[in-house]
Amino acid sequence: MNLSTDARIEDSLCIAEGNNIDPFVSASTVQTGINIAGRILGVLGVPFAGQIASFYSFLVGELWPRGRDPWEIFLEHVEQLIRQQVTENTRDTALARLQGLGNSFRAYQQSLEDWLENRDDARTRSVLYTQYIALELDFLNAMPLFAIRNQEVPLLMVYAQAANLHLLLLRDASLFGSEFGLTSQEIQRYYERQVEKTREYSDYCARWYNTGLNNLRGTNAESWLRYNQFRRDLTLGVLDLVALFPSYDTRVYPMNTSAQLTREIYTDPIGRTNAPSGFASTNWFNNNAPSFSAIEAAVIRPPHLLDFPEQLTIFSVLSRWSNTQYMNYWVGHRLESRTIRGSLSTSTHGNTNTSINPVTLQFTSRDVYRTESFAGINILLTTPVNGVPWARFNWRNPLNSLRGSLLYTIGYTGVGTQLFDSETELPPETTERPNYESYSHRLSNIRLISGNTLRAPVYSWTHRSADRTNTISSDSITQIPLVKSFNLNSGTSVVSGPGFTGGDIIRTNVNGSVLSMGLNFNNTSLQRYRVRVRYAASQTMVLRVTVGGSTTFDQGFPSTMSANESLTSQSFRFAEFPVGISASGSQTAGISISNNAGRQTFHFDKIEFIPITATFEAEYDLERAQEAVNALFTNTNPRRLKTGVTDYHIDEVSNLVACLSDEFCLDEKRELLEKVKYAKRLSDERNLLQDPNFTSINKQPDFISTNEQSNFTSIHEQSEHGWWGSENITIQEGNDVFKENYVTLPGTFNECYPTYLYQKIGESELKAYTRYQLSGYIEDSQDLEIYLIRYNAKHETLDVPGTESVWSLSVESPIGRCGEPNRCAPHFEWNPDLDCSCRDGEKCAHHSHHFSLDIDVGCIDLHENLGVWVVFKIKTQEGHARLGNLEFIEEKPLLGEALSRVKRAEKKWRDKREKLQLETKRVYTEAKEAVDALFVDSQYDRLQADTNIGMIHAADKLVHRIREAYLSELSVIPGVNAEIFEELEGRIITAISLYDARNVVKNGDFNNGLAFWNVKGHVDVQQSHHRSVLVIPEWEAEVSQEVRVCPGRGYILRVTAYKEGYGEGCVTIHEIENNTDELKFKNCEEEEVYPTDTGTCNDYTAHQGTAACNSRNAGYEDAYEVDTTASVNYKPTYEEETYTDVRRDNHCEYDRGYVNYPPLPAGYVTKELEYFPETDKVWIEIGETEGKFIVDSVELLLMEE
Repeated sequence: MNLSTDARIEDSLCIAEGNNIDPFVSASTVQTGINIAGRILGVLGVPFAGQIASFYSFLVGELWPRGRDPWEIFLEHVEQLIRQQVTENTRDTALARLQGLGNSFRAYQQSLEDWLENRDDARTRSVLYTQYIALELDFLNAMPLFAIRNQEVPLLMVYAQAANLHLLLLRDASLFGSEFGLTSQEIQRYYERQVEKTREYSDYCARWYNTGLNNLRGTNAESWLRYNQFRRDLTLGVLDLVALFPSYDTRVYPMNTSAQLTREIYTDPIGRTNAPSGFASTNWFNNNAPSFSAIEAAVIRPPHLLDFPEQLTIFSVLSRWSNTQYMNYWVGHRLESRTIRGSLSTSTHGNTNTSINPVTLQFTSRDVYRTESFAGINILLTTPVNGVPWARFNWRNPLNSLRGSLLYTIGYTGVGTQLFDSETELPPETTERPNYESYSHRLSNIRLISGNTLRAPVYSWTHRSADRTNTISSDSITQIPLVKSFNLNSGTSVVSGPGFTGGDIIRTNVNGSVLSMGLNFNNTSLQRYRVRVRYAASQTMVLRVTVGGSTTFDQGFPSTMSANESLTSQSFRFAEFPVGISASGSQTAGISISNNAGRQTFHFDKIEFIPITATFEAEYDLERAQEAVNALFTNTNPRRLKTGVTDYHIDEVSNLVACLSDEFCLDEKRELLEKVKYAKRLSDERNLLQDPNFTSINKQPDFISTNEQSNFTSIHEQSEHGWWGSENITIQEGNDVFKENYVTLPGTFNECYPTYLYQKIGESELKAYTRYQLSGYIEDSQDLEIYLIRYNAKHETLDVPGTESVWSLSVESPIGRCGEPNRCAPHFEWNPDLDCSCRDGEKCAHHSHHFSLDIDVGCIDLHENLGVWVVFKIKTQEGHARLGNLEFIEEKPLLGEALSRVKRAEKKWRDKREKLQLETKRVYTEAKEAVDALFVDSQYDRLQADTNIGMIHAADKLVHRIREAYLSELSVIPGVNAEIFEELEGRIITAISLYDARNVVKNGDFNNGLAFWNVKGHVDVQQSHHRSVLVIPEWEAEVSQEVRVCPGRGYILRVTAYKEGYGEGCVTIHEIENNTDELKFKNCEEEEVYPTDTGTCNDYTAHQGTAACNSRNAGYEDAYEVDTTASVNYKPTYEEETYTDVRRDNHCEYDRGYVNYPPLPAGYVTKELEYFPETDKVWIEIGETEGKFIVDSVELLLMEE
């Protein structure tokens, strides 16, 4: 039938009138989701028993009512949205299983009510116990049926509701389990399952929600409409539930808890969708509507701080076909909004330049809980015009319960309209009360879809639970999402939430203040609160929360995830501060980070305030202590320490237990204390260190031999029976960090004399092919070197910043009555689990207070007794350390690659030891021959007549070719060749002493300046090449000394000197009137060689080289010109960074007798003459004729008879 244009227009308009609902929307599905989430928000934490019974009765009524099955409605609704149906087998199996779960849950709910009415009834308790175990197992087995592969998305709403029931059921074990018969082990097991399933269910729902949403992404407006409906309805039916799952944890939330949902959802655009057949072009999404991406960009707000609308100004234009067919419709608007305590922000949308007077609506302090809007359609010739000619905003003031409505309309007539009521898409939580009391959402923003002849407003909504004032309750835990802040500092932004947080989250990379937010505490007098922040971080973090004038102080928290890892529920944990805050009334809060110089990214979800009362504090402390004590032991064996539990950690747990209230939990405290004592005994038994509590240092055991022949054996034995260290180490009694004794290692002014502490773990204490671990706690340190030495040295240098004070400024008495630290006072501390902490603003240290080093042991040889040396050393002036709770424990047997590696290391070590033995035998023989040649006989008490200082030096050089005399890591520890080295070195010292006794000139080497010398004119003693030399720069200057001699005996005057410039340098010896002789030096003469010398000082110089100071066990390649083909170069055995080659040159010489004689530089000449005095006094005079005369040494040696 052909109709005129006017007739077709009128038919279209008439058909379009009425209150039609979009077929995609299932009000029943949305209603159930909103109702359940709303009721759960009222029973979070630990509700009253009556609340639980009532809540379960409500759940059974909602999910298994008489009439059509809601589970089937959930399934069908998602199927319609995504246009994918599950298989018949999947549908039938899931619905049948759900019906069975419903029957069992109803029976459990009724038994729970019966038991709650009479908890002493043994039969009711037994029935409840049996039903609980069976029902929880049913849920555990049923959940996979709601997650069938390739059908996860259509089943998602069913899965989420079933997961919610399972987690609520698991919570009952913590709430009532101990009363209806569950053992403590069963309760713990159910709790651990609850935590595990909370993460599993949360991540599953978020993942498949995002998958389903992404699959619906299209290109046109109609596909966007379906996409947005999925986003809205599954947020209400899935994500809102998931966001509440963590709040079921009664150990984290041991009292009533208020949670808030800040996510934003969008009702359908106000535009015609019900056009009759033949007039589809009049539907808004067919009327030249923008593309999918254009609508998404125009309508969906980017992540933002939560704000509230305050004023809406609507601009209108007229669409007229005739005087009886026209409409003034909404063409643009300006919206003013404000964050909580923030500044006003304005956004404009659409056309705001119109001739019709705008309509302004005030929303300040008003919750718009319902909108009613007409989608108008007017047709000009054949062109449809979509717009909104009329809208009503129903509001309520939540502060004073005033209510009313605001109307937008300019005028319209003769056009088609379709009513859009927001309650169709966002119904109230219940129909039992008026909608202005039971509304679930409030209007948060308005956006606009614009086309040539299309204007379709889109309303966005937030959940009513997100209050306007950030009110903190004084008798329940309050969760405040951090998107409710009013200010974000540079480097901080709002980003989309991962799906399980109930809204957007904060991301920051700042080093300093992160954000500010306004809070209102409902208590008028000061109340104390614990504070915690839910965060995710890929590195350790030092955080502080400030509320008004109260602060938590800086506290360190560990990383929760790897860098660049996607956020999952396991990525988030709580940063809980041990120091609470005190607040009342209106306050401003802030969060700051103080260790992010590298600008790493952190995520923050929410902040929580837990009111502190005496009862709550006692229960909270008891729960923390119980968890801490249980965490010391393995799950399978409560009499065995868990891997990773340190001695320091046990001390910390003992402090927790000791601080429990005697008034509230004396019995529990006594029981826990026994467990901690047992843990401490286990820790002591496994520790291979002797005297780990530092009762003494350098205490010689009574049974140790002091026989001179076994001196070095004694040192090894002593080292296995306690600590040995330098004299400047002090033992301190326990403080606010250490419960037991600890040691303080100061710095040193000379790196050749370090501060040190060591102990040897004897071979008999070790097991073959086993890894051992040294661990301890460092309060603070700088330049602290730690070594574990066996086949090689494993070494680490630790800089650990300390805290100026671990006590909060709010604590008045951190010290007890007797001066002891009050470990029960609230205090803040650096987190011991940190691998990075900072001090002094930007100065960062790269080590935690806890330290550990591993070392692998191969086969055991009790005869060789190699053992493991534990060494602590500081060799800088700025260095220092305070450490305690040291332990050396067996870690694990070596297997696989680790076993092969240690066998390879051991073989290399033994091969090199064999080479060393061969080399040592050769070097020792040569050195002993040279040393013996210095003396008359094997009594070593008389020198050969021709022995001079050069010969002694040459012999000593050979002695120093003996390597491995002492450990290069710490030269007080004897090495494998210590005995033979000290044997020969002792004879060198004897030779020097005998030689010095023959020299009657005092201070002949000028090491004591000009002492014992008479001076005329200007002379000086200077340092040259690490030697003291006499410098005579002027010809009129003179230096002399009177020397007592034996008349008639022969002496040798030997002088080593160097002449600069013209003239001569003279050393004269004479008696009072005659018997004068002299040695003259010129700068152009060659060194004289005396027949009696086997080696002069200059000869010694040529061999020794130019090294300033050589070590007894110097580097194997370059010490004393050793043949490198025969040397043993101890390189690291393991190809790991921590295994370093420490067998290198050590330029420090320790006071073990004679130190290597510094070499003479080139140009010095040694001359000597024989002199026979006739009286008992002679004079030695030194002078010159011109230029400069430099004298290294003057010797007057008594000849042998």
